[in-house]
Amino acid sequence: MEYGYTLIYQIKIYNSDPICSIDLNDELLLFGTMLGYCGYYTLKSEQKLIIISEIEDEHITGTIIKKNKLYISVGDEKIIVITKKNNSFNDTNITELNNYEDDNAHYKICEKVFTMMKGNLIFQIQLNIPREEQSSAKIDDCYWKTKNINNSITSNGIIRISNYWAPFDFSGKYLIFLEFLGEHKRTFDIFSCYDKKFIKQINLSEIKENIGHISHAKILKDEKIFMVHSYKICQIRDFEFKLIKEFVHHGNEIIAIDVYYKNKTDKNYEIAILDLNCDVYKYNSKDDAEVYMLNLHKLSCISTQIKDQKFFSIGWPYFIKIFKNLVAITTDQGCFILKQS
Repeated sequence: MEYGYTLIYQIKIYNSDPICSIDLNDELLLFGTMLGYCGYYTLKSEQKLIIISEIEDEHITGTIIKKNKLYISVGDEKIIVITKKNNSFNDTNITELNNYEDDNAHYKICEKVFTMMKGNLIFQIQLNIPREEQSSAKIDDCYWKTKNINNSITSNGIIRISNYWAPFDFSGKYLIFLEFLGEHKRTFDIFSCYDKKFIKQINLSEIKENIGHISHAKILKDEKIFMVHSYKICQIRDFEFKLIKEFVHHGNEIIAIDVYYKNKTDKNYEIAILDLNCDVYKYNSKDDAEVYMLNLHKLSCISTQIKDQKFFSIGWPYFIKIFKNLVAITTDQGCFILKQS
């Protein structure tokens, strides 16, 4: 029980089906995979795994836990909404996101649609995916929309962006992403879905600082951004891209991050950092320090047999979530739920 962490449960995956979305609170962990396998594990007195669906037509693009509702987005197609009644999540409803004439019409569009979810808001954008023979970036008018799952209120518009892009985060109001416009030209973009316009487009080749490969970015409160570049350099910037804080991660290459606020009004936050060496660190904004939390290989609560199979060798996107004294980490072997004593 090194570092005071114990293993609550391991959600196993099958047929090389990676977990692509998780959410966590002190009541349950909600998860979904690329093949549409989704469910949740209860963390209260009666701990058990509840399967919502063993397979869906598309991959799970988002999982959100609200106080009395669970939201699971399936591709560009639908939202599974499960409401708590009589102290259990047992009332399931389906909200359709797009109405297609038939499966062929859906197939032609779905591979171009990218979906993100925040709270009860869905963001979708229809991209012009580059063809194999298309090596150069192309700027296109792309249709986007947001939809409130609870009341079906939508907002939409057109955004001109490159067909080579990397989305990072959607806050419900803002979308941040990276555009690749040429061999040596990248822009870091902040787009407001409320105002339907770019707040900022930063040409990274024109600024004085040397910004390497940006692998992760999260939107913070007060219009700030936490980002990771050059694999280990962590920065906090404002929406004008002014540098507020920088520190170099103590461990190996960073492969996942998460931002946790204790409540809606709290301006202080914690950032969980997972690296390729299986180390987990936590940056606390109040103390302005990165502190060591745990290493999966060094936890006695995880068997040697599991450790020998390796955690991050396949190269999937990996995720980490923290909530109070709980940590959830996705790996090549599934999701580990850990609790600090």
